[in-house]
Amino acid sequence: MKRFSKEIKIGATFIVSIALLYVGINFMKGSNVFSRYNTYYTVLENSGGVAASSIITTNGYQVGTVNRVEYDYNAPSRIVVTLRVKESLRIPKGSRALIVNSLLGGVSVDLKLTNHTEYYADGDTLTSGMANGLMGEVENVMLPQVNALVPKIDSLITALTTLVSNPALANSLSNVESISQKLDHTADELDRLFHNELPQLMTGLQGSANNIHKITTDLSGIDYAQTVARVDSTITNLQTLSAALTSNESSIGRLLNDTAFYNNLNGICTNANALIEDVKANPSRYINISVFGKK
Repeated sequence: MKRFSKEIKIGATFIVSIALLYVGINFMKGSNVFSRYNTYYTVLENSGGVAASSIITTNGYQVGTVNRVEYDYNAPSRIVVTLRVKESLRIPKGSRALIVNSLLGGVSVDLKLTNHTEYYADGDTLTSGMANGLMGEVENVMLPQVNALVPKIDSLITALTTLVSNPALANSLSNVESISQKLDHTADELDRLFHNELPQLMTGLQGSANNIHKITTDLSGIDYAQTVARVDSTITNLQTLSAALTSNESSIGRLLNDTAFYNNLNGICTNANALIEDVKANPSRYINISVFGKK
C-alpha cells in the first residue's frame, strides 16, 4: 500500500509539472489558459510577417494572440490566420483584422471595430487588411518627400561646391579679414580715446564749465540798472554836443556853420600858399644876406 501511494505521488507530481509547464509556456506566449477565448479566422494574401503568438490588440490594448498561421496549399493565394480573442470581447460585424508592422520589426494584428449592432460568432471569418502603421507612413509619406528632396539637396551641394571653388570667395574672405583687422584697429583707437584722450577732454570741458560758471557769477553781480543809467547819460551828453555843433546859437555851431568864415579861412590859406611859393621863387626879395658888411 505504501509502494502504491508513492507511485501515485510521483505520477501526480509529474502531471502537476506538465500542467505548470503548459501554463508557463502559454503565459510566455501571452495566453492565459484560465481565460476563455473565442476563435476567429482571417485570410491573407501575404502574411506580412505575422506568426503564431503575435499579439492581437484593439485601441492599443491586447485582447488575444494569434494561434496558428497556415498556408493553404490548395489555394496558393490564401494564408489562414487563426485568432484567439478573449470571450468578453464581442466583435461587431464589419470589423477588420489589420496586420501592423511596428518600427522595431514586430508584427501584430489590430482589430478595427465598427459600431454595428450584430456580432461575429465563434468560428467566423473576419475581413483582413494591411495597416499603414508607422513604417507604412514612412514608406508612403516620408519616402516620396525624401525622394523629391534628394535632387534639391544635390543641386544645393553642387552650388556650394561651385561657390567654394570660386576664387572670388577667397578674395571675399581676404577682404573680410582685412575689414576685421581694421575694425580691431578702430576698436583699439576707440579704447585709447576713451581711456586717455577722453578724460583729458572731460577735464578741459570741466574747466570751461567752471570758467563759464565764474563769468555768469560775475555777470550776475553787475548792477545793470546803474550801468544802463550811465550809458543813457552818455548818450544824452552826445546828443547835447551834437545839437550844439549843429546850432547857430553856439560859438562852435557858428564857427562850423558860417560860410563866410569858411571862405575867408580858405582865402587866407590860398594867400599863404601863394606867399610861400613866391618866397621860394624870389627869396632875395624877402631875405637880405650881408657878406663882409654889405647888405
